[in-house]
Amino acid sequence: MARRYDRDESVRLLLEASAEEFARHGVGGARVDRIAERAEVNKASIYSYIGNKDELFQAALQTKLGQLADRVAIESDDLAAYAGDLFDFLTAEPVVAWLFEQEGLHYGTGDVPALAERSGYFQSRVSAVRDALDGDGDAEAIYFSIIAMCYWYVAAPQLVRMVFGGAAPEEAKTRYRNHVVATAAAMVAR
Repeated sequence: MARRYDRDESVRLLLEASAEEFARHGVGGARVDRIAERAEVNKASIYSYIGNKDELFQAALQTKLGQLADRVAIESDDLAAYAGDLFDFLTAEPVVAWLFEQEGLHYGTGDVPALAERSGYFQSRVSAVRDALDGDGDAEAIYFSIIAMCYWYVAAPQLVRMVFGGAAPEEAKTRYRNHVVATAAAMVAR
């Protein structure tokens, strides 16, 4: 195992390895030794730099959500573009969708860490939808629908194959992305 003395680089590697491990195995099934091995850092570094397994999961999820926030902007005058950008991000970074799924399985209907902060992030997106609707429509339901349309394509790849049948993967992806964008545009059309 390579020794890493750069704390920031070690944390970055740990968070990337953690995201993959948690996305695939959940909080209960993730193994700290696999994370350390994948990141090529000492297992003790995890506890020293980040904390226990739950804290590591939350740090990995928050890092991925930060990447989402940085790369996918929402503008009230072009929600269709947002839907397309969100779809593109999630298909390029499926770990984000899988981490959300694992978080839901882990916490169920209970409060998740950083609930207020994260709710604020999502409420700012709902506000952009509300602005696009100019008060005429259910902004929360529309925004949630956009997320769901993008999320399920990534969360259930077997379902994509079943529904799209013999379509080549890239053809199915392109067709569905086009549908997501058109549907988002239709949901806010006045």
